[in-house]
Amino acid sequence: MQVVVKNVFAVFCIPALFLLASLAPANAQVVANSGEIAGNIGYDHTSYTPSDGPTSTHFLGFSSGYNVTHYLTALGEYKYDPLSNVDGASYHSQLYGGAARFNLHDLNRTVPYAIAGFGGYRLTGSESGTTVSVSHNGYYFNFGGGASVYLARNWGIRPEVRYERQHVTADGENIHANVMDLSGSFFYQWGGTGRGKK
Repeated sequence: MQVVVKNVFAVFCIPALFLLASLAPANAQVVANSGEIAGNIGYDHTSYTPSDGPTSTHFLGFSSGYNVTHYLTALGEYKYDPLSNVDGASYHSQLYGGAARFNLHDLNRTVPYAIAGFGGYRLTGSESGTTVSVSHNGYYFNFGGGASVYLARNWGIRPEVRYERQHVTADGENIHANVMDLSGSFFYQWGGTGRGKK
């Protein structure tokens, strides 16, 4: 079922994003000294070392940012990732950190970008039927790219793909995860001065 959902997302949603981009108003672009907020949802594929770790299929998150210049955005990010059950225990992870988005040449309606992030990683497990939970802290880093697709001057959608590396030490054991994220978000921007401000 998960494979079917991912295939439907790829076949229908991605072409729809490009269609929306072609219908968006012209001359929308990143404005220096402006703020933004965004909420996102996505699918991910997680590969753990050791291989018997919990897996993930989807996540939720949000971010806030400041467009330092037309080409650079500084972000604070949060991601909540529900994970699969392992040996009767349920797991989830939380990521909280910062990122830099490098906005490339804008195409009037669409601004492609590269992004890189780093921060804290918290893995929490709890036994089913109890209130006992144990958390372990670590770190993550990620990088990838996407496009800001303006549906109006101040808001739009943002398809994105990232590779993420997670690390945590639990009970003396190093746990690593390689994660591929495919997400979509809605964003809203306000304020700003200089280029693109009217």
